Amino acid sequence: MKKVVIINSPLYEEKNSINNEDYLPPLGLGIIYSSIENKFDVVFIDSLVENLDVSDLIIYLNEPNIDFVCINIFTTNYILVKKIVEKSSKNIHWIIGGISTKSLYKEIFNWKAESIIDIVYGDGEKIVNDIIDSSVKEEPKDINVKRRFYIVDSKSCYYNNQISNEKIDRSIFKLEPEINFFKDQEICIYTSRGCPYNCAYCVAAHSRNIELGIPRHKKPERIINELKEIKELYPSVNTIRIVDDLFLSNKQSFIDAFQIFSNFDFNWRAMCHIKSISNINDNSLISNLLISGCKELFIGIESGSSNILKEIHKTYAISVIKESIIRILDIGISVKGYFICGFPNEKIKDLDRTYDLASYLTDYAIDKKLHFRNSTFQFRPYFGTELYDSIVKKNNLANSSILYNTCISDKINFNIRNKSFNFDSGNYSSVNDDILHSYLKKMNDLNDRTA
Repeated sequence: MKKVVIINSPLYEEKNSINNEDYLPPLGLGIIYSSIENKFDVVFIDSLVENLDVSDLIIYLNEPNIDFVCINIFTTNYILVKKIVEKSSKNIHWIIGGISTKSLYKEIFNWKAESIIDIVYGDGEKIVNDIIDSSVKEEPKDINVKRRFYIVDSKSCYYNNQISNEKIDRSIFKLEPEINFFKDQEICIYTSRGCPYNCAYCVAAHSRNIELGIPRHKKPERIINELKEIKELYPSVNTIRIVDDLFLSNKQSFIDAFQIFSNFDFNWRAMCHIKSISNINDNSLISNLLISGCKELFIGIESGSSNILKEIHKTYAISVIKESIIRILDIGISVKGYFICGFPNEKIKDLDRTYDLASYLTDYAIDKKLHFRNSTFQFRPYFGTELYDSIVKKNNLANSSILYNTCISDKINFNIRNKSFNFDSGNYSSVNDDILHSYLKKMNDLNDRTA
């Protein structure tokens, strides 16, 4: 029986234990694992949870009898995954996936590894089985010596039109259930794939991935059945976290959310877009979220400067952002806002407006005896995004220059309290590093204010 190792790739060169809610279980890899676990000898490794560094993985992957390795890749850990592949057994057949592969695959083609490397952009759970079985039904979109690049687009036979049929063997997620900010026991689920938005800093922007089709959603009855399964498997769990952006996307989704969670005594937390709130005229639809157990919404605000928000294709009317967050808080639901400091050409006045907005919303929530938490990071240009391309063009850089220089910043970590994912790919704002880092610290210090 073929031995397959599925790896949630490391974000750090050295050991760095995960201890905050910025970690999410790799549900996509869980789907792939569950789709092949009964056919092959499959091992799942979450290098973040198991605190495995690059050296640990290389040692393991040089053991005999490993036939295939499936691993995800991101802009921020490109160098680490490259090192793992190049220094592991040449007998391994690699399958590398993730949304970033569309932009990264030509770089991967040039890796100095004797191994076979297949790169998959798009749904992986069906094509991985056929790659392992040497029975792929479609031609690769590009090919080189021992390298193949597959696109599972909306026309592919491997494209999953019915994500409601997917199953995940949750036993592989060793941190579940997790203890969240509210000290509740929590399980993560997803309810959709894809994104209709075009944020200039995001590798998943729809305009950059249009071949993957429109967003796909799980049917409400499937979500209800999944919650029933979780209730049975984890009787102590009292909170569900929905990690995709589109659970609350339009009026019908608000109605569905109320009907879904009214069947349970779960609290729940979910991502939500500002437009999803501002487009709802009936306040009772938002109130029903609280009635059905909604405890917190996660919202990507990104900036308090309308000029910056226009540049990155986000809702740029600050009054709409404020009013939307206040509507949520007034109803009794806490909010976690995501912000980015250091966007290209960002000035002190832009950073001040971001701080002022976060400070205002923090104090407003405290008055309501609720939480407005902020999670603030330094901007980094992801390979393949609109902002990455504009930075490369403006500064006359080689297209891979920023990618190769991405590293973990101890200074950023210090300023924002050792949270995960604090990568430094350079400062592209109009302020110097010290000023930028001082705003990162000021923003995160707002979280010391208590309700």
